[in-house]
Amino acid sequence: MFRLIHLFRTSIGRKLVMALSGVVLLLFVVGHLIGNMTIFIGPTLLNSYAHWLQHSVMLWPFRFVMLFFVALHIVMGVTLARENQQTATVGSKGSNGFVWAIRKQQMVWSGTVVLLFLFFHLAHLTLGMVDAGELFSRLDSNQMADVYWRVVAGFQTPWITILYILLMGGVGLHLSHVVRGLLQTLGFYHENYLSLWRYLSWGLSGVVTLGFIAIPLAVVGGVVQ
Repeated sequence: MFRLIHLFRTSIGRKLVMALSGVVLLLFVVGHLIGNMTIFIGPTLLNSYAHWLQHSVMLWPFRFVMLFFVALHIVMGVTLARENQQTATVGSKGSNGFVWAIRKQQMVWSGTVVLLFLFFHLAHLTLGMVDAGELFSRLDSNQMADVYWRVVAGFQTPWITILYILLMGGVGLHLSHVVRGLLQTLGFYHENYLSLWRYLSWGLSGVVTLGFIAIPLAVVGGVVQ
């Protein structure tokens, strides 16, 4: 136990905690995307899925667990960012110093974008703080909350759709860094496989990003109506 506590107090331990919390959050994002994709099948399936989630006894315990991992990921990220600023300089990184510094800055600001996206997404489609009223009181033919209609009507406002797409782009950039950081922390980021891991990180983040962006674009294009 004491060795485990000591490990978390080291830079390597904090990187490991950040990587593992990133894995949990990445799995949640992928699962959330799969659930959202049911909108392309039809309103009945999406509303049934949302109804099952909202009435599950595990909803609030799951939310608290995810909130814990989000907070843990943020704390570790801020701590490691401060350590990097204190102990590393661009000049000590040689010819790759500029690229290294840019990547660190991208992690910081893209992480901030992720938080902004999270707050906006919750306010828009979960809490009804952006556009409440009929969107959150309407029921479907099965007397379930009409989440399908909520999503379609919610993306009828141009500035909301544009902001959602822009923020999601920042989320995708952060996801690519998360995947590469995870591979590096776990020892898989070997120089012989740099291209493979780079394509993997960009490919996974690209699929997730395009999947989320496809929903408002489908609404605007009339595919989902």
